This record gives sequence, C-alpha cells and structure tokens, in this order.
Amino acid sequence: MEWKNPARYYEGIKADAASELSRLSKLSATVSVARLAIVIAAIACIWAWWGEAVLVGSTLAVGVVLFLVLVIKHNKLFGKIAMQKALNRVATDNIRRINLELDTLDGGGEYVNPRHEYSYDLDLFGQRSIFTLLNSTATKGGERLLAGSLVKPELSTEEILKRQEAIKELAGMESFRIRFQALGLVAKGDNETDMDMSACNFANCKLRQWQTVSIFLFPSVLAILVVMAVLGLDVSVWIETCAVLSLVVASLGSKKVGQLHDSVDKVVNTVSIYHNLLSEIENGRFESELMMEFQSRLRTGDELASEASRKLAKLLSNMDQRYNWLSYLVLNILLQWDYRQARNVERWIARHEGMIGRWHDVLCKVDELCALATFAFNNPSYTFPKIDGQVILEASQMGHPLIDAARCVRNDVKKMECGNFLVVTGANMAGKSTYLRTVGVNYLLALTGAPVCAVDMVFTPATLFTGLRTTDSLNDNESYFFAELRRLQTIINRAEHGERMLVILDEILKGTNSADKQKGSLALVRKLVKMNVAGIIATHDLVLGNLADEFPGMVSNRCFEAEIKDDTLKFDYKLHEGVAHNLNAYFLMQRMGIV
Repeated sequence: MEWKNPARYYEGIKADAASELSRLSKLSATVSVARLAIVIAAIACIWAWWGEAVLVGSTLAVGVVLFLVLVIKHNKLFGKIAMQKALNRVATDNIRRINLELDTLDGGGEYVNPRHEYSYDLDLFGQRSIFTLLNSTATKGGERLLAGSLVKPELSTEEILKRQEAIKELAGMESFRIRFQALGLVAKGDNETDMDMSACNFANCKLRQWQTVSIFLFPSVLAILVVMAVLGLDVSVWIETCAVLSLVVASLGSKKVGQLHDSVDKVVNTVSIYHNLLSEIENGRFESELMMEFQSRLRTGDELASEASRKLAKLLSNMDQRYNWLSYLVLNILLQWDYRQARNVERWIARHEGMIGRWHDVLCKVDELCALATFAFNNPSYTFPKIDGQVILEASQMGHPLIDAARCVRNDVKKMECGNFLVVTGANMAGKSTYLRTVGVNYLLALTGAPVCAVDMVFTPATLFTGLRTTDSLNDNESYFFAELRRLQTIINRAEHGERMLVILDEILKGTNSADKQKGSLALVRKLVKMNVAGIIATHDLVLGNLADEFPGMVSNRCFEAEIKDDTLKFDYKLHEGVAHNLNAYFLMQRMGIV
C-alpha cells in the first residue's frame, strides 16, 4: 500500500486549517456585528414606534427571532473554529513526531515503572520516549490502553495478525484518523480529565406499581371528566379533585425522580462528550475483521450507539421540564409527567445500560489502533513483521525509531530460536546498549501489531524480559546487586515453568568482583540455553565468547569495534562477527587527563 508523503500531507492540513480559520474568524466577527446591529435597530424601532402596539410587538418578535438565529449560527461557527484549531494541532504534533522534536509532547511519565520487565530499560515512557512517538490518542482511555499494550502486549498470534490488519487499514485512512483525533481534542477542550463512559451509573428509581398505574389512571380519568363537561354534565368538582390528587401523587416521588434526573444528566454529558467519535466509527467503511467487529459492537439490534445516546438526551430534555414550575404543574396534573419520563428512562436503562461500558471500550480500542496507524503512516519506510512459529526473532537492517534516519546505523539480527543466545562484546560507547534497546523496542512494536524500523523482520510472540538498567531501592532496603539477582531469578523461574521468552541483558552481575561475575555469567548462560528462551547478552567479559565453542550452533558471537587512529577514537556502530579485540577505557582516561 502506498501512502501519501506524511510531512507534506500534514503541512497541507495546516495550510487548509489556517485558511479556513481565517475565513471563519472573519465570518464570526461579521455575525457578532450583525447581532449588535439587530439589537440596536430593534431598540431604535421600538423607541420610534412606541405607543403602536402592533408595530412594537412585531418589531420585538422579529428582532428576537433574528437574534436567536444569529446566536445559533455563532455557536456553530465556534464549533467549526475549534475543529480547525484541533486539526492544526494534530498536524503540528505529528510533524514534530516525524522530525523527532518530542520535548513538548506528553511522554506518559505516570506510566514509568523501574520494576517492570522491560519498560524502564527500553525508555518506553518519559520525555522523548517511545510513548511520545506513538501517543496521538484522542481520549484518555485510548492513551491508557496504548500504555497498557506496551507494558503487557498481546502474545496471541491470531490477535496480533488481526491488529496488524486493522492498523494497516487505518494507516491508509488518513482523513478518518486525523478527523477522529481532532474531534477528540474538541471533545476534551480544556478538560484533560478522563470522561469514562464505563463508569456511568444511573440512580435506582424503579417505579412502584401504584406509580406506574397513576401514569395511565389520572390522564384517563381527567380525559373522561373533560368529555363529560363538554357534554354539559357538571363535573367541575370532580375535575378539581382529580387534578389535586394527580399533583399530590406526582409530588410523592419528586425526590426520587430528581435523583434520577441528576444521574441521567451526568450520563448524557459524559456520553455526549464523545458522541461525534462514536458516529465516526459507526459511519466508517472498514474491511478489516477487528474494525468491523468494533463497529458491530456499537449496534443494538437496528439501533446505533449514537442514536441511543440521542434518545437519552431527548429524555433528559423532557425531564428538564420539571424545573419550570408552570410546566411542572400542568404536565404532572395532566400526564403524570415525572413518572412517565422516569418510566421511559427505565426502559432505556433496561436496554442500554450494560452497553455504555461497551461503547467506551470500543472507542478506546479504536483510538489506540488509530495512534499506532498514525505511527505507521508517519513512517512509510517501516515494515510490518511476519509471524513464524519457530523463529523468535530475525531481522535485517534494524534501527531505533528514536534515532534520526540520517544518522541511524542499522544492524541485522541473526536468526534466533529458543535455546539460541547472542553474546555481544565491544568497547565502551561502541553501540552495544543502543543495539540491545533497538532489538527490544522493535520486538515490542511487533507484539503490539505496529510496524518496525527494519527492512524485514520475522518473529514469534514471546515474553520480553530485559536487564539493562537495574536500580536499587532505598524503600525496600534492596541493594543494586540484590535487585539484579531478583530480576535474574524471575527470568529463571518463569523459564522453568515453560514460558517462552526473549531475554536481553546488558553486563550482568556488575555488582560483584570480576572473577565472581565471570563465573556467574557463564553459569547463567549455560542454564538458559537449555530452556525455552532466546536471548542477547552484551558484556565486556570476553571469556563469555568461549561459550560459542561450548554450544556450537546455539551461542554465537558478535561485536562492536572501536578504532584508535591518529590518536582519535572512531566507531562505525556496525555489528561484526566474532569477539571484540579493541578496548578504549584506558585511552579515554588518558585523553581526559584522569590518568
């Protein structure tokens, strides 16, 4: 599938939004002047025709109608202006993501967890993080779902393939995505708190049997009495008595109906926040299995979620009449209005209450997929990896998404199956840690169904576990070394229970002496190669390179070399065969005057 040039597309969106915003702003100013002119003209005419009841009344009526028409027009213009501003922001933020100008974008700092299996090691969250690159979600729920997919990705091959299909489809639907994201910004406005439809609750206002009977009894009796009066019978006392009784009966449940009104008001306000987003999903033309499934979940029989929410809003409008004292008296005397509307709401709740959470779930899941699809659209050179039943990971020309393409040095990942380990040696700053994070990040992207920064990639879903940046814990009175041991213990325990894993470790057992570290590292790798685990271990300990002779075909050596030439240290950041030979620590200490 060929997509548009992303940067050029977003620049076009910005240009169109700026042009439309200018036009709408001028039109808004014109409407404001027109409103003021109508008020002044109406006042002048009333002043001139004072005493002429017909003329004054006609002028007032016409003036009010015209003023209200312009008020409605103005409100619609405000909505359109907000939409254009949102489109401009969406385009601007995505241009920043393409250019890796991420400092002003949300990095999801609240999701940082140093104890997680890999998220802290791979810089998934925080300023200039992977999450910053991915998070173009329109809702807080979608953002949380995206973060959840990164820290606990789907390991089912079937589900990953379905997500890939949906993300590919949405990546090619740029107009749908950018409108969806803009509508989300407009819905949130300045309110950054989450509007969680799944948390909507209705007050318990089940009508008693006598209240239900009164809905039909009093209107029927009053209608019969009115007919009798029209026929000339003297039933005025009975009409008055029935009217008083009708009002008294309606008043008995007033408090409970008021509680129901308040809860309906909250639900309507919450659902209406994302009403337009639901409509966008309902009206989308999708072919992927996952998106069609989501679309179907917004339908109850022949009724769509947006239609159901509109009906609830109409019921709320009907209930609002109880706060006008005249309407309250008339409607409750004649129709038992409060109970009648409460009964209608009861019916709506019985049909739809359990679906509000489902609507919210669909909205958040589509939002998350749109964010990953935007990532795919923004990076047309990335590829969707293929899933293999045996190969845990194999890739060519893999790079890190947070490194600018112009300076990103890409490397291959040798075919790795369970029991295969890659030992990576090399000098300081030669690229070992970047390589490990590159592999980890791309493997995680593959698990979420997103494209990866590689020419091609094959993988099998497995649990990702890293040990790149172990931290001590003052709160738990836990040393750095013990924290690392606990992390390694977790890997072994899970592997012993048969869990398929991809393990990425950097300089293990740093907290002990070199002889002890070497002995422990060798023993760890010897144990892991016999388990349902594949992995990469970066180390300065060249002795680990001997494991390739001990486990031929299972352990292999790769290295990053540093070259000292003309008293200058040079790196090519390319992965080479074998064990590293050139070291640079002492050279750097000399250059810096340390020794």
